Amino acid sequence: MPLLSFLTKGLECAVMKSIRGLVGFVQTVEAGSFAAAAGKLGISPVAVSKNVQRFERELGVRLLHRSTRKLSLTEEGRACYERCIGPLRELEAAQSAITDRGRSPGGTLKVTCLSPFGRTYVLPLLPAFQRLYPGVEIDLHLDDAVVDMIANGYDVGIRAGEARNGSMVMREIGPLNFVVCGAPSYLAERGAPATPADLVGHNCLRLRGRGPVVRSSPWRLGSGKHAVSLQVSGNFLARDLPTLVTAAVQGQGLVFAPLPLVLPLFRANALRPVLTDYVAQPARLFIHYATRKHVPARVKVFVDFMLAHLRANPDLISDPQKLLAPFAGLPAIAARTPDDRAKKAAGRRR
Repeated sequence: MPLLSFLTKGLECAVMKSIRGLVGFVQTVEAGSFAAAAGKLGISPVAVSKNVQRFERELGVRLLHRSTRKLSLTEEGRACYERCIGPLRELEAAQSAITDRGRSPGGTLKVTCLSPFGRTYVLPLLPAFQRLYPGVEIDLHLDDAVVDMIANGYDVGIRAGEARNGSMVMREIGPLNFVVCGAPSYLAERGAPATPADLVGHNCLRLRGRGPVVRSSPWRLGSGKHAVSLQVSGNFLARDLPTLVTAAVQGQGLVFAPLPLVLPLFRANALRPVLTDYVAQPARLFIHYATRKHVPARVKVFVDFMLAHLRANPDLISDPQKLLAPFAGLPAIAARTPDDRAKKAAGRRR
């Protein structure tokens, strides 16, 4: 055998072993165990473990902490995963672009979505999507935290915010309007605010900041010339909106919440909107995915399907005043003064 061919063969063998180790490592991180990774790769858990160990020896560092109960990333392992996941996704996309021609899209699609939006608007669409594309497996993560799409291996995300230039393609679903609302029981007891200034006398359920200091953001009501920013107060804070909305349904106070989240509760008479002339639009809803030369077919069909259906949903695209009109016609709730409440309490004591 010529020396060049011998050396090339040896190099090819070493490179393939490194690639097997790298792929095994990434799959183990995403699947959570060697056994789960083996199921995805079609080899034994022992083979996956050996490939990862060989990869660690080649790098000269430990990538995974191993215990009898679980695996976890070392600092070097996290850095390796974040640097390798992008190129691996590109290779998968290039392969998918070729192999998907002439056949229905397939493979696992990892999706992250705002939890209340996902439960109300995305989950009901998935059966129809998977009837069209039975070969696509949806791995859906409902989470309100801001996540690094690429580092966490997500293919598609549905989030609220503003469009930004960068490594993501962001396609708008529609505006995300916010409205103040409360339970009928709370409004019967405390009355409905007629102006933003009246919120001073109400228990406002507030979204807590993520820093170590207990702090809440002001409520920015209305838009344009009618915009009002108020630092409200109350006796309840939470780190996520679904918790605040649940507390409002229980009659704990007023909440400033996304209209798509609370509309079903208005229809069930669990909540009622107030200050409907001061609907705010602080953000927009987007579906986004990584910028790539070769977008996998499963990503493309999922994004196109979701946009077609979500953009046609009246709850997401209609004028908010039209959506609120059926509830604005409900019988007015008279505001109760402190004297009224005192009299009511005295009556109960008798």
